Parts: sequence; C-alpha cells; structure tokens
Amino acid sequence: MKKFTLPVLVLSLGLVACGGSDNAAELAALEAELNNAVEEIATEPVEEEVTASELFSSVDGKFEINFPGTPTENSDIIPTEVGNIEMTSFLYEKSVTEAYMVAYSDYPSEMVKQSSINDILVGARDGSSGNLGITSFDLDEKIEIDGNPGMYFKGTAKNIYAEYKLYMVENRLYQVAILRDGSYATPKRSDEFFNSFALISEE
Repeated sequence: MKKFTLPVLVLSLGLVACGGSDNAAELAALEAELNNAVEEIATEPVEEEVTASELFSSVDGKFEINFPGTPTENSDIIPTEVGNIEMTSFLYEKSVTEAYMVAYSDYPSEMVKQSSINDILVGARDGSSGNLGITSFDLDEKIEIDGNPGMYFKGTAKNIYAEYKLYMVENRLYQVAILRDGSYATPKRSDEFFNSFALISEE
C-alpha cells in the first residue's frame, strides 16, 4: 500500500516544520506529489474483517498499540526553527485503501515549558490536516491519556478520510492515525486501534 506512505509523511512533516522559505517550498512540492498519489488511489474501498493481533510495543517510543499487522518503522530528521527534530513513525499498510500509523517526535523541553500545550496541539492538528488538504473537521475535540492533554479530529480531503488522535506527553508529541480511501474506518475497527494505544514505562 505504498500510495499511503506519502500522505503520512507529509502529515508528519507538517507537525514540526515551521517558517522559512525552504521548508515552505519543500512542503509545497510534497503536497503536489500527495495530490497526484491521492488521485491514483482506488475509489472503491474493500471492507475486511479485522483480525485480532498481539499488542505492538516500542520501548523507545514508550507506547503499545494493537496494529492489525506488523508495522514498518522509519526515522526522519525534520529541520525546524528550533533545530532538527527526529520523528519516528510506525506504519502498517493494510491494503491499497487503508493505513494505520503511530509516530512520535520530541520537542526541546525548554520550548515546551515556554509554550502553551494547547497551542502546540492546535498547530499539530492544523499542520497535519492542512498538508492533507482538510479545511474543516467532522469531529474536533479535546481528549487526554493518563492525565496528558490531547486532541481528536476527523476530516476529509478528496477521497481520503483521516482520523487522528494527538497527545502531548511532557515534551513528546504522539500521532495516532487511520487513513482510508472512500470512508472512515468502521467504529469497531477505529475503537480497536485507538483504544488500544497506551503509554508504557521503561523497564
């Protein structure tokens, strides 16, 4: 399901890239590629029954979640105004019409202390949705996990339906997402994925 890799990466770049003409030009080029990829995705989604799988865990990421299959891990260095930020993502491409993702990136601690957490989350939401071309939300609400603030939103752009949960845990931003062609994931499938996300401690 390679066609969904580009949207996920563009989304992730939008969360931390800020300012600068070089970044703006790079994002514009990626968005153009995204639009071309979206047009090639099949318009008829195929519904398949989700099968239970063991929880996937990341020691460095300090989380666990029930992916429908084994995800692929990638690491990218994103240039920002506060310096280079590493983004680690885990992507499972279930089919040509459906992808599941968890990603995390660490902001400078001092920047987080001097910023509004809500502003960081809103910026992350707007960056990710904007890079997908989403201009309005079908759902947009505040959430939390273990007392840490988060944001839950759903929106569409062309035939891509994105469902996202963002969490800010100390200086770490988590992205948990499902991208589908043609429709949102069924409530059962969405709940199985999002509700299984949990923070874990280092052993």
